[in-house]
Amino acid sequence: MPARFLIAILFLFITTAISAQTETETINRSIDFLENLKNEDYQANRQYMAPAHADANFENKLRQSWQYQISELGKFVSLESTKYDRFRDYEIVYLTSRFEKKNYTLKLVYNKRSEITDVIFIPYPPLIGAGNLNTLWLIIFLIVWELAWKAMGLWKAAKNQQLTWFLAIFVLPTFGLLPIVYTLFVREKIR
Repeated sequence: MPARFLIAILFLFITTAISAQTETETINRSIDFLENLKNEDYQANRQYMAPAHADANFENKLRQSWQYQISELGKFVSLESTKYDRFRDYEIVYLTSRFEKKNYTLKLVYNKRSEITDVIFIPYPPLIGAGNLNTLWLIIFLIVWELAWKAMGLWKAAKNQQLTWFLAIFVLPTFGLLPIVYTLFVREKIR
């Protein structure tokens, strides 16, 4: 038993170390991308892009996009912060930068092969981080789960004229546990 425990801890440590190294490399790659934009070296950023996105018009599109940001926000001043996120198979890096007029965020989305698939300029701060979407979906699922079971439990308690169960199911937030117990295990009232 202790050997399995040590192997599990070692596996967890190695996985965490690899993940942290990948995160650092992705952030550094993103900072290089921003530095190339600042220096107006659009050709250098082609190496970071997924082949499908680095077409013949890539440099021109990137130049136009960056020039538009500069015209709206003023000159680039500094990189204020970085944020790393994951969503499904994608790595996402947010580079919040200070411009003369206001802060803005450059969002870079990486695929499994560590190639950039999207370059997005968004107002600071981002409205919702991509990793937070996982939490959002979990919350939505739990709400739907609770409501579905609660509806079944309330319907059965009302049908059986069991006021105590009806009130308990209606009032107590149990993530569906109380309505499940009632719906599956409590027998109907014999009339």
